Amino acid sequence: MVALVKFASIFLLGLVSGVSFSHLLQRGPKKTLPAAHFLAVQQVLLRNYGPAMGGLEVAALFSTLTMAVVTRGEPVAPVLASVASALVLVMVIIWAAWINPINKIVNWWTPESLPSNWVVFRDE
Repeated sequence: MVALVKFASIFLLGLVSGVSFSHLLQRGPKKTLPAAHFLAVQQVLLRNYGPAMGGLEVAALFSTLTMAVVTRGEPVAPVLASVASALVLVMVIIWAAWINPINKIVNWWTPESLPSNWVVFRDE
């Protein structure tokens, strides 16, 4: 049971980290896109990333919390799992407070309704 919880936790953290890293890699190329192309790419990603990432982040949070509990007899694992849980929670809070509101705004734009300050949203 403990081995399964450890595997699930590390696997989910890897997936969440990988997707976050992919966002970092996309920043530069997205800055070169004209407004309409940026909007099309961003809206496609929002449709695919949003629901998948929400579920993965919640699963990563609970799996790391579970790992902290099931490894409580070990010297280091519960501390590291608790730190991982806290960091995933911070990531979820940042997404909910900062990134998701921007995503919701951008998702309602059309090429015709793009505001003149659209680059501010892109660069956030």
